[in-house]
Parts: sequence; C-alpha cells; structure tokens
Amino acid sequence: MENNFQNTPLIGLSHRGDSKNYIENSLEAFEAVVNMGFTHIETDLRMTLDYEIIAFHDENLKRLFNLDLKVEDLRFEEIDYLFKEKNCSLISLEEALIRFPNSFFNIDLKVQEVVKKSIETVRKMNAFHRVCFASFNSRNTNFVLKNAPEAIVSLGLKDVAFFKFFNVLNKKAKIIQIPLKWKGIKVLSQKVIKNAKKKGLLVHVWTINDEKTIYELIDMGVNGIVTDEPELLMKILNKEN
Repeated sequence: MENNFQNTPLIGLSHRGDSKNYIENSLEAFEAVVNMGFTHIETDLRMTLDYEIIAFHDENLKRLFNLDLKVEDLRFEEIDYLFKEKNCSLISLEEALIRFPNSFFNIDLKVQEVVKKSIETVRKMNAFHRVCFASFNSRNTNFVLKNAPEAIVSLGLKDVAFFKFFNVLNKKAKIIQIPLKWKGIKVLSQKVIKNAKKKGLLVHVWTINDEKTIYELIDMGVNGIVTDEPELLMKILNKEN
C-alpha cells in the first residue's frame, strides 16, 4: 500500500492539539491547531466504561482533573462533564475523523483494549489513508499489521530497538517515530535516518519544543516533527515548505 499519510517532505504533528490553551486532546485543542494550519495531529486512545474510544492520554484523571479515577471505570458522558466544566469537549476517535475530514491523525494505542475497535472505526470511516497507528507496545502494532494490512503503522518500541542497533526491519511498517534519547540512550542519528530512508521508512521525531532543535532536525532530513509548541513549529514550517 502506498503511504498517503504524508503529502509533503516535512510535516508538523501537533502533540495532543493546542494543549497550552485548551485541555489536551480535546475537540477545542484540535480545532485550534487545525486553524493554525496543521494537517497532522498526534493523539492518544483509551476506552471508557461504555466502550467509547476516546482521545485521552493518561490512564486516570489525576493530572488533568485532580481526581483519582480511572478512564476505564467512567462513562463517556462522565468524563465529558469534567471537560465541559473547563469549557472543552471530550472527543471520540469516530467524532474526530468526522469533525476533521481533512486532517491526518497519528493515534497512539495506549492499551490493548482499544486496538480492535480502533481498526473497526477507521475502516468504517474509510480513513486508513489518513491514520497512522502507533504504540509503545509492539503487540498492538503487530495486531494492526495482521488484521488491517491496508493500515499505515509506525514501528513499536521493540521494533525500533532492533532497527536502531541491528538495522533489522521485518515489519511492513511505513514510519519510524522516535525521540532524540530514550532513558539516557541516544536514539536519533544521521545513520538511523539514512538506514530508514533506504528501507522506505519516514522518520518522525518526538517531542521537540525548541527552535534550535527543530532547525537541526530539518537539516538532518527528518520527515516529521512532533511538538507541544504548535505556533512555533508552524512558523518555522511556513518558512521551510
């Protein structure tokens, strides 16, 4: 399958939308970065008690709402109520694909429970060309590759390690998404970028929030940059593209 996820040599991926001005991963956070000019949004998926696949990073509500409650123990409307108290809206994967028909979503499959239904939702919306499935857990990405061969998938963490240290790629992934460092170990290098491009992989780097590093990555030839500073990155991309 041709990789249609990226239509320009260099893309910016807004990390959870505009999380500086809105609740991260909210409808409003997504709307804000789309209005800035972003075509690609990175988000996280979890499942509620009533089996809704929602854009939400943490397993609980402690960091965002100071509540020691788990996402999996709450219904969609209960979490949405908390969002609305802060003038934002919780959004499901399906609603995101409907609301933003021209946007591309990099979805981080946080737990195994969301994988199958995420595939079903993307298939139902005929949106495989604008969704990249990602996960730290290689089991999740392997499940996607097995059950949705038409899907665009980035390498799981174990696969990234094999690729970096042994230049081994035995998956039909389209993208490698990596940090500069992981637990003190340097991950990104010019050699990794060169080997990735030889194997037809796009290289995305996360999560970059300063101007100097953004320019360094552009000079290195990466294909995508994930950021919490959407206004800064968009300003630079408008100069580069």
